Amino acid sequence: MSQLPLESIRQAVSSGEFGRAQLLWAECSAALAEDLSTGCLTEARLSEVRELVEWSRMVVLCERAHLQRRLNNLHAAREYEMLVPARRHRLVSASF
Repeated sequence: MSQLPLESIRQAVSSGEFGRAQLLWAECSAALAEDLSTGCLTEARLSEVRELVEWSRMVVLCERAHLQRRLNNLHAAREYEMLVPARRHRLVSASF
């Protein structure tokens, strides 16, 4: 039974290193395929991987929602700037 990089995947996902996590998932899937071909793949191992997949999915969806909210705020701010005329600087100002 080959060693799976499950804890490394968890660390990469939780720190937002999604490119690294993707590479580790590819390594994990290759190890699972090898275990399957040799008949060493257990239900416990599949359960462990399934839990990590579900957890990773939730984290990625939350990060995506967070980034989408930030993007929406940037678009809203840009639209607001277009609606509000720019203040013109005056050489003389008066106050009463």
